[in-house]
Amino acid sequence: MHVVAFAAARKAVLEEAGGVTAEGFPMTSCYVESLPSQITVPLVLAVHAQGGSDYEPRRFIVAKSPEGERVGLLEFAWQWPDNPGLPVKFRVFAHHLPITVYSAGVYSVGLYSDPDGAQAEFEFPLPVLRLNPLTGVLQN
Repeated sequence: MHVVAFAAARKAVLEEAGGVTAEGFPMTSCYVESLPSQITVPLVLAVHAQGGSDYEPRRFIVAKSPEGERVGLLEFAWQWPDNPGLPVKFRVFAHHLPITVYSAGVYSVGLYSDPDGAQAEFEFPLPVLRLNPLTGVLQN
């Protein structure tokens, strides 16, 4: 399986007819009004594979704090039949990952084959910044 895209968005919706509608993709930072905070991050994942392979993939999306502590986990799996007459198959997902944010900093969101895996297949940084609701100014 090959990952074409994996990143957070401000909004991601899986369309009934197929595909994903995303806004703010990729999301380059996240703002919270208070810490600690529980947030939900929309994610877009697009993959493809050769026909005759990867019939029942299982992956884990893991969020880690700036200190490397796991602060969010989402397990997902799907049945992925071949497309008759085509040598490849494609799939796109819109997932929503709940994350507990304890402090401002750069969090990471990664795609793993194992929930406790040390090495992500794909990973991206997600800076989380605190916004002062009274002034609208970022705080550290």
